[in-house]
Amino acid sequence: MLMSKQLTEEQRLSKAVVAIMGREPALAGVLMIGTRVVEHDNAKVPTACTNGRDEWYGAEFLDGLTDAELRFLVLHENYHKLYRHLLTWKHLCKIDPDLANRSMDYNINIKIMDEYGADGWVIMPEGGCYDEKYRGWDTAQIFWDLHDNESQDEDRRGPGGTP
Repeated sequence: MLMSKQLTEEQRLSKAVVAIMGREPALAGVLMIGTRVVEHDNAKVPTACTNGRDEWYGAEFLDGLTDAELRFLVLHENYHKLYRHLLTWKHLCKIDPDLANRSMDYNINIKIMDEYGADGWVIMPEGGCYDEKYRGWDTAQIFWDLHDNESQDEDRRGPGGTP
């Protein structure tokens, strides 16, 4: 009897976590905090998220990622935990949660690519927040820059959001 060699999303996620611990043992403590869940209802978790302790990954999203992209995603969610983003930037989340999240994403994605992307070990999934403009900026600086630029874009639009 032949066994299928294809891994489940849960197994692929575990494999990514173990690979990260092997390459970066200092992150093992953060990787071990909380629970890690693969959500099979795409409406509940279309990509991935964390509450600062636990992590949720959308099964459909994981299915479309390469191993390098999956390692990036796991690092990304764990950098949110490592930097305690939901506590540190709580005041920005109260102003605009989506903008605050994107600001945090721009900040950590540059760090992840700098630390692990040079040799292709991680690859940022398509659609990730990345802009060299924000190199060296903290999350609040990015937030207010995005806020100001998006406010200006809205001011230039007519009724119904048309340009």
